[in-house]
Order: sequence, then structure tokens, then C-alpha cells
Amino acid sequence: MIVQGFTPRASQKELLQSKARFIAACCGRRWGKSLTGLNWLQEGNFNEGGQNWWVSPVYAQARAVYRRLLNACHKFSHKIIRYKSDSELLIEWMNRSTLFFKSADRYENLRGEGLKRVVMDEAARQRRAVWEEIIRPAVSDTGGRVMFITTPKGKNWFFELFNRGLDPLYPEYSSFTFPTADNPLVLKEDIEEAKRNLPLDVFEQEYLAKFLESAAGVFRNYRRCMTQEMMDPVRGVSYIIGLDLAKHTDFSVLSVFNQLGEQVYLERFNQLDYTFQEEKIRILAQKYHDAMIVMDVTGVGEPVFDALCNTTKLDIYPYLFTNDTKRELIQHLMLAFEKEKIKILSDKSSEGRLQANELDIFEYRMNDIGRVFYSAPQGYHDDIVVATALANYGLMNYALPLVAVTEKEIY
Repeated sequence: MIVQGFTPRASQKELLQSKARFIAACCGRRWGKSLTGLNWLQEGNFNEGGQNWWVSPVYAQARAVYRRLLNACHKFSHKIIRYKSDSELLIEWMNRSTLFFKSADRYENLRGEGLKRVVMDEAARQRRAVWEEIIRPAVSDTGGRVMFITTPKGKNWFFELFNRGLDPLYPEYSSFTFPTADNPLVLKEDIEEAKRNLPLDVFEQEYLAKFLESAAGVFRNYRRCMTQEMMDPVRGVSYIIGLDLAKHTDFSVLSVFNQLGEQVYLERFNQLDYTFQEEKIRILAQKYHDAMIVMDVTGVGEPVFDALCNTTKLDIYPYLFTNDTKRELIQHLMLAFEKEKIKILSDKSSEGRLQANELDIFEYRMNDIGRVFYSAPQGYHDDIVVATALANYGLMNYALPLVAVTEKEIY
């Protein structure tokens, strides 16, 4: 059975008609892998029966695909669906075959009887153990089949599996690569815009479906910029502070740069009353020659901004965060590292190591229409990244005040 409203194009037919037991499809964003995977599962549901799974990296993705299938079938669901459970994400068809939509975020709980067909959605973003410990044993006694649909993420376990499909020594495996441009519904202008605005490795991974030496990270070349040590203020030099204020369990961070784009000080702290934070910020700014401040004024930042403006004569510039303004801020920092326009603390200091850790794990997400969102992974922090990005933004957009050198300082 084909999902209602779906007419496969040539490349999708090639995937659907593959007789391989294990099918690896490495696809660019918006190629149409979800619809293709659903149709492959539906063919198994109605022609072979048994128990079948759709496995996504997280629950929200599994639920979204479950609802997508129900919406596609709603006009004739009474003819083909015997039972469904929104809580279990389960559909039982009239022929008593079953289709479960599973989440792999707690893969150790994924246990089931023998499976006939499985789609591993965004396989490259799932753990190796989901395949090796859960899915592979579950299709052993049934001779079941597995389709892996994904955008690549470095040369991880999926890359190893993909290569089996290119090797004649593994006849049960077959591998395919399809770039985003293969989908005629994606405008060429959108792809060209992505090529202009994304880092090259991100574009090649997400749109060309290329395997890179490592997963496409957000910040490239930043380690070449890690040459600085913490420094006290120098006479005649002006400074700028990027300030990110704590929200809930996060940290407040002060990232200080001099007029040459060199990071000279970094501090993070939490669980301080905002009155103490305001005083701490004021003292540090005065120490660094009445440094200019660029600060996040989203949420808790607004009253602190107002208080600092009312009690000091410092130059303070607000930055309001939205998805668009955060993306712009981060992309400016990416460019600064790529072109080595700034220098940051080395990992010889604990502060430098903390900063390097945040830069390493900072990631992007891309939705179905190609919009990019930047943040730390769930459960981690990006406060240092944001504070440093704010300081870099200030260096790019504001003229730092001149610092007078007194006769006493000269002699």
C-alpha cells in the first residue's frame, strides 16, 4: 500500500524497489526520506504482516511521523485500521499486522518480539547500540529487513554500515546517496541561499549528503585562535564585555576583550542575587577602563540592564534574543574564528578549557524547511559561547571609547 497522496519519483522508486535486506539511504535535508520510509513500511504491513517498527532518535519525532501517517489514512482509516493507541503510538491494521513508532532516547527499554520490517529514522543520530543490541537481534529469527534513512553525521557507525552496501562481500546490504537537489519541490534558490549562508562542511553534510571526516560542527578553526592568557587592563587600551545573564540553572558569564579582539578575562558564576551580580559587573567594567558592555536583555536581562543604566555611566548596549538574532550572532562568531579575527583564552587555564568545551559541543539543528537553530545540546550550557559572541558582536558594530592616558601613567 502506498500512503495516500504519495507518488514516488525515480530515486524514491529505486529505494522502494530494492530487494536488499538492509538498505542504507544517505539523504540530504528535505529529500523525502520520511515519506519513502513510511511507504516501505506500509508495503510490509499489508503484504507480509507481522510486527513492524519506526524508530526515531527522540519521542517527539516518532509522534510526529505517527500523526503524519494517520492524517494520510484518515479518509479510509475505518477500512484498514483495526485499532490504534495514541499513547503507545501503535496502529494495528485489519490484517492484524502492527506498526509501532518508537523512540531511541532510552534504547535500553526497546525490547520486542521478532520484527519483520524496521525503519531507523535519522540513523546517524542514533547510538550504535540501538542497531547492534536491539534492532539487529530482533530481525534475526524472522529474516526481517531494515531501512536506514538519515542525513550523515560524520564517519560514525552508520558510515561503516553504509560502506557494507558498497562492498560485494555483503550482498544483504545496499546503499544509496541522494542530495537535496534531487527533490524538485525544493527550490534551487533555497539551496543556493543555504550554500551562501552555511559553513561549507555544514552545507555539504546537510544538503549534499556527504560523509565528512567528523560531524559538521558549528565552530571551525577556533582552536587556532586559542592563544591568549588572562591579562589585567593595560593603560591606553579600551575594552568590551559580553554579558550573558543566568536563567534558571544556567550561569552568568562575563567575557572581556580588548580593542584588538583579544580575550583577556572570562568569568562565570551562578546562584548570586541580581543585586550582587550588578555590583560585580560594575566593578569589573570599571576595572577594565569603564569597558563597554553588550548584554542579553531577554527575560531576566532587562531589569539588570535598566538597573545598570540607572546607576552607572557605562556604555551598555542591549541585545534581544530571538531565533533570528541568535542565529545572526552565532554566525558572526563562526566567521570571526574562521578568519581568525579574534583571539581567545588558551586551554592552559580552567576558564579556557570551559570555553573550549562549550565551543566543541555547541550544535545546530535544522528543521524541515531548512531553518537553522543554534544551541548547546540538551542538558548542557552555552552561556560562555553567548557571552563571547556578544563581545565579538560589539567589536564588529560599536566604536570603543578612547581611553585617556594620564601623565601619572606615562611616568
